[in-house]
Amino acid sequence: MDTEVESTTTTESGPAPEAPAPESAASSPDLPELPLGLAPDVAAKLKELGPGTYCQHRSWGFGQIKEWDVDEGKVIIDFVEKAGHPMQFEYAAESLTPLPDDHILALKARDLEALQQQAESEPLEVVRCCIVSLKGGATAAGIQEVLSPDVVSADKWKKWWDSTKRALRKDGHYYLPTRKSEALTLLDAPSAMGEKALKSFDAAVGIKNILVALTQVQKFWADIKSDEVIDRVVNRLNDAIANTPGGKAHELVELAIGRDDFLETAGRPDDAGPLAVNQLAPAEADKLADLLDLLPSSKHAKLLDAVRTGRPEEWPDLFLSLLARANSRTADVVVKAFVAAGRGPEVKEAVNRLLRERNLTCDFLYWFCKNRPELFEDMYEPQLLVAILAVLERDQLSDIRRGTKLYELVLGDKELIAHILKDAPFEDVRDITRAIMLSPVFEELDERSLLAKIIKLYPDVQSMVVGEETGSEDATLIVSWDSLEKRRLELEEIVQRKIPENSKEIGIAREYGDLKENHEFKAAKEMQAVLMRRKAELESLLSRAEGTDFAGADTSAANVGTTVTVKDLDTGETRHFTILGAWDSDPASGVVSYLTPLARALLQKTTGDVVELPTGEEDDTTHKVRIEGVAAYAAG
Repeated sequence: MDTEVESTTTTESGPAPEAPAPESAASSPDLPELPLGLAPDVAAKLKELGPGTYCQHRSWGFGQIKEWDVDEGKVIIDFVEKAGHPMQFEYAAESLTPLPDDHILALKARDLEALQQQAESEPLEVVRCCIVSLKGGATAAGIQEVLSPDVVSADKWKKWWDSTKRALRKDGHYYLPTRKSEALTLLDAPSAMGEKALKSFDAAVGIKNILVALTQVQKFWADIKSDEVIDRVVNRLNDAIANTPGGKAHELVELAIGRDDFLETAGRPDDAGPLAVNQLAPAEADKLADLLDLLPSSKHAKLLDAVRTGRPEEWPDLFLSLLARANSRTADVVVKAFVAAGRGPEVKEAVNRLLRERNLTCDFLYWFCKNRPELFEDMYEPQLLVAILAVLERDQLSDIRRGTKLYELVLGDKELIAHILKDAPFEDVRDITRAIMLSPVFEELDERSLLAKIIKLYPDVQSMVVGEETGSEDATLIVSWDSLEKRRLELEEIVQRKIPENSKEIGIAREYGDLKENHEFKAAKEMQAVLMRRKAELESLLSRAEGTDFAGADTSAANVGTTVTVKDLDTGETRHFTILGAWDSDPASGVVSYLTPLARALLQKTTGDVVELPTGEEDDTTHKVRIEGVAAYAAG
């Protein structure tokens, strides 16, 4: 049974011509003679449905009139999936909507290859055609249904549509709705849009509103192009700068940058004199850094370029002073400025010093690790990872978290760890591994993923990573209640949230096209393997775990749940080691798992015993200590 669907197009041919008198049934010379007796409205509609005309049926979709069979009183139509379909004249007049030759469906049928080429070279024109053709049906889904996969292949659709939407927004003559069910529409004529932008600019009150209105004037400048308007806009901006208090340097500079951008768009040289960006920017390094903090990051390059060209003697010192607080945009401008001036070693030395001091921002390190400028090639070594850990730990304690991008880059960039640890001495790799294991920065699963990358490069560190959880496969593990609950919660998180989310990601990534070239799919599958491996590992560990609060430990000798005081026989240094459960190591606090080599060397030893403790060095060296006392572990 046919389902009635509202037609998405209407004829653009104007009012329907009057039907010929039934007795003559006269028609266009290009059309066959219509039979006598047809109702006038039917005859009029059929004249719009001559052979060769493209049409739309409410149920069978798009088609083309092949011919008229006057003797049988039928129209023969080639539908997409129903070629040569006959339809009575009366029914055809009632149910078919003629489509103009420039309708998007007609263009597809007539010259698909030409439309495919236009989609690549002029995507906005193709979308415009869809909007005009489909009217209220020009939703994002409706446009995709018409264009994909015939005009734009399915595997390229998402990328094509995303880039086309950005171009549509930038063009300014299109309305892109936020609701999927709403159709895209064409906005006012270009001249009207330009006039509307000028009116908004003239009426804008407050610096923020002036700048927003200015962007619209620039967007439609091609439709305005007037010397009188240039003077009008620049005078308004200069007045706003002159009337803004000097204490609001970021607003002054943002207005001046907006003015210069507008002049560049309008094709007029910038000659701002005392109101130039360089003149408005502070000369002191701290104030310049404060200004960058308040200014939108998209304006940083403009400001710094103005300072560099306007202060040829001062800019190197000013720029170097910015590095400790630089975000990625500022870092990029500063480094490129030094390289272009042939002063690369100066900025390299400054960055190297700040790295050693752990005095760089998460944003700077993100830029540093993502772009890997050739100038700094020899600085991609283990100490960089130490700096990253220090900065991320500092970020954890701040009120505003800024290190998310750096955190994700360290975990997600498959080449970064290998690049940093290439040719590194094993001692440095071991220290980095230990630092990562002790750091509070990474979540458990993320930490294991990072350590797995290091193990892949340096298999010998695996014993460090898994040593605390080893033992015989079926041996009972003594663990604290806190560590047991932590692993139970981790397993619950993996099973109830992370695995289902990962399954959704895999399903979405499958839709992106060829799986061989689908990086999102590969990444999601790799994460699936990590999750399933960790799930199995946790299930195995938890099945062997026995929780305890370590109360009632035997203190006649070193045992699980005791604190052992030892004295180094070489240095005289006294240290305390608390031996706790399999998952309770905190070497920085002197807490060691009973499974570690150090704890195993102490177990069952009594006061006065001399013990050889491993140093943890690669050469398996030891040092002698004497046990000075054994006491029960005191929680808290």
